[in-house]
Formats: sequence, structure tokens, C-alpha cells
Amino acid sequence: MLEDKRAIKVSAIFDAKGLQPTAFEYGGRDYAIKKVNLMHSINDGAVRIYFFSVSDEVNFWKLGFNT
Repeated sequence: MLEDKRAIKVSAIFDAKGLQPTAFEYGGRDYAIKKVNLMHSINDGAVRIYFFSVSDEVNFWKLGFNT
């Protein structure tokens, strides 16, 4: 199984389109996600992990969601 990295708090929308992160808290700061640039998933054994490449028009992050 993939190692746990730093846990973060994420706000997201779950709807008919699926999961879309909208904001997250990291290092004591809040970041609004302006764009989801890419989404993909992998299987790690029996676990599916979704990755989101997101940006706030200045910074870029890759978020992982372990189901």
C-alpha cells in the first residue's frame, strides 16, 4: 500500500459528475482550488486511489484521495 503523506483537510463537491475538490487546508493556510487540471486513479491492491492535479492560478498541487 502507498505510504501516508501529510493529511490535509479538503472541501469537495460530490455530485453526478463525481468528486471535485474545491478547497483545502495545508500548513495552517487555506487554498481555494480554481481549476482541476487532471484527474486519474490507480489501484493499489484492493484500494483505489484518485489523484487530482489542481491549481489556484498561482500554485499547483497533486492531491491523492485514498478510498
